[in-house]
Amino acid sequence: MSDNSRLDAQHRRLLGLLGLAIFFEGYGRSVVSVLLRPIGEDLAVPGPQLSYALAAISAGALGVLLLGHLTDRFGRRRLLLGCVLVYSLLGAATATATTLAALVAWQGAARMFQEGALAAAVVIAVEETPASHRGLAQGVLGVANSVGSGLAAFLLAFIELFPGGWRGLCAVSVLPLLFVPFLRRTIPESRRWTGGTHPRRRFVPAAYRGRLLAGLAVFFLGMSYDVAGFAFTAFWPMSRHGWSAARTSALIIVAGGIGLPGFWVGGRLTDRMGRRRSAALFLVGLALAEAAFFLGGSGTLWPSFTAMVFCQAGKTTVLRSWAPELFPTSLRATASSQLAAGGVLGAMAGLAAAGALGAALADMGLAITLVATAGVAAAVLAYTCLPETGGVELEVASPETP
Repeated sequence: MSDNSRLDAQHRRLLGLLGLAIFFEGYGRSVVSVLLRPIGEDLAVPGPQLSYALAAISAGALGVLLLGHLTDRFGRRRLLLGCVLVYSLLGAATATATTLAALVAWQGAARMFQEGALAAAVVIAVEETPASHRGLAQGVLGVANSVGSGLAAFLLAFIELFPGGWRGLCAVSVLPLLFVPFLRRTIPESRRWTGGTHPRRRFVPAAYRGRLLAGLAVFFLGMSYDVAGFAFTAFWPMSRHGWSAARTSALIIVAGGIGLPGFWVGGRLTDRMGRRRSAALFLVGLALAEAAFFLGGSGTLWPSFTAMVFCQAGKTTVLRSWAPELFPTSLRATASSQLAAGGVLGAMAGLAAAGALGAALADMGLAITLVATAGVAAAVLAYTCLPETGGVELEVASPETP
């Protein structure tokens, strides 16, 4: 918490530490999606079944409902460090999977703590940065998280050099263990949390239930097509267009890197234009970009994937800034985690819908494009049903209730 109207050295240092904590969360969360084709070949699993497996893995993130409550009760810092420790071990254990069920079990368990680490880091950043720069702060964290995802794509090009192929890349997930002692010494607790009360209640009070319901709908729809589209960005060029692993890796790294400024642009726009207009812009933009990626030819993959990354980055920044601002400090992590869980359910539904439509239509690209129409509905709901909180102090935007 700060009275300054800008990000000073202390804020930047905190964002750097939080970024380090969620850098590896990005790697662990994305590594299976990036390795979808080699995993499918090794375990003899076809594309539609892989979609269902990704949906099942996503279900693990529902554990954030418990972790969010614990974050409000026992502190943001403590839960962040614990989640980093556990997701590292579970992610590395995925390398031992010899069946699709085992892979889903390890990754599903890891996803719970990945989501918990991300949620705690987001709340700390919201509570500790100035109101006029909360969007930009989330953009900084988004870049760190996405660079972690990019590391998985980068290492895909060298998969043949890793012992065990895709298993070796999963084992890389153990690296965050080396940084836990450093993070324990350097990441402070949120001063809003230490100065507040920590009730045992698990449910959002009546005054905030309207916001919660609207937010759940936006997050459900907004994540349904997001996750479905990005889950197949490595699979699609290789299976439909015959691209090699190295060429696909180059697409994800280079075109994805070009789109990364979407985090910065999203942060700037949401701080200047407000949450509502920025959310609508990026939600619709991502839907259009996915349609171009999956319906266009080989020549459209580079520009459309760049647009996908840019719009997803902006959307993610806006929603991560917005969610914690909608609720008071005493239940901020709890309610934000409930919105995140809504997004998880949306992701599961989107992947399941893509799998079902892909099997029925015999065309995963068309299936994912149909799922992407959810982005338009999410944009309408975000603009009309959620309050504007950009630039408003948290205590004003979401005061405590008796």
